[in-house]
Amino acid sequence: MSNYSNYQNAYKKASVNTLDQTKLIIMLYDGAIKNASFAVEHMKSGQIEKVHDCLIKTKNIVTELMATLNMDRGGDIAKNLQSLYSYMFSQLIEANMNKKTEPVVIVIDLLKELRAAWTQINSKKKNDAKTQNTP
Repeated sequence: MSNYSNYQNAYKKASVNTLDQTKLIIMLYDGAIKNASFAVEHMKSGQIEKVHDCLIKTKNIVTELMATLNMDRGGDIAKNLQSLYSYMFSQLIEANMNKKTEPVVIVIDLLKELRAAWTQINSKKKNDAKTQNTP
């Protein structure tokens, strides 16, 4: 690996380590949406191995999203998200087994909705922080 690649990786790691939780969750959604979208493209072009790889990456991200849930403090929202993530996970398994795009498209739509909600939460946090810092 070149020095440039080492610096890039170190920069990415430092960037991720300094982000707040909301931004990290949005990044996870971005990664899941990107990989799921690639899986659909690869299905259409018949690149089965790439489909599998992209769906595995998407499943791993959904698993990570599940792991971030605080079931003790999150109440009904955490329970609902857990159910939704479990549903997405099963849809991704079905898509990988049957090589069908429909379950992946369903997951992409759900991920986009959730990402939009988290983006709104992030914007509200920024606005609240600005309001608190204004004399």
